[in-house]
Amino acid sequence: MKLAKINKWFGEKHVLKDVSLEFPAGQTTVLVGPSGSGKSTILRSLNLLEQPDRGTYDFDELHLNFAKSVSRKQKLLLRQKTGMVFQDYNLFPHLTVLQNVTEGPIRVLKKSKETANQEALEILSKVGLRDFADAYPAQLSGGQAQRVAIARALAMKPEYVLLDEPTSALDPELELEVLRVLLRLAQENQSLIIVTHNMVFARRVADKIVFVEDGTIKYDGDPAAFFVPDNPDERIRHFIAAMTMEELEA
Repeated sequence: MKLAKINKWFGEKHVLKDVSLEFPAGQTTVLVGPSGSGKSTILRSLNLLEQPDRGTYDFDELHLNFAKSVSRKQKLLLRQKTGMVFQDYNLFPHLTVLQNVTEGPIRVLKKSKETANQEALEILSKVGLRDFADAYPAQLSGGQAQRVAIARALAMKPEYVLLDEPTSALDPELELEVLRVLLRLAQENQSLIIVTHNMVFARRVADKIVFVEDGTIKYDGDPAAFFVPDNPDERIRHFIAAMTMEELEA
């Protein structure tokens, strides 16, 4: 998966400026940066929830040039390869947990109900929610609902799972439930791309760190080098210190 010279405008605001990035398969890429930096726009561009105005996107055999129109067929192919998880779950309230997870495989992938149910239960076991298969979203905690959202994305067998601040709406204990699931997926070499403000988690899970600011890529590389206390980039040092409360004074 590769972006090259991606540009995006919202009205007169230039939100992505010649962004070029590669996202290695089987690894976890974590996007960090201040609010409004453009990291979520990058993530949403990978699923074409936001369509860039300029640049190219290569994913397996698919090549998109955003100077030209993108066909419906290309969008569908891309979205079959990428699963999106948002911060607000977006579960269907009238469906059970099991039905939420099987909806896509049955309707889109045309799997039998029996096969979809079996695979969904296996995935729910992986995220620790098999016992909640018959529950409804309103009966779940926020952490449980987000784990269902992750299970729903996994059920579509995507090559990459894209997660946009998946724990920002959760308290610390519920956040930990979700982060443990994501860490296990990373250890299984599921390709993940995560936008997060949680620097402790980012340091633990990332194979690659991307620091985004003002629509540009300020760092793209090894997490160990990014998190060193004497990082030569003063802006990065201050960002990490702020996000980890290292500069908090009484």
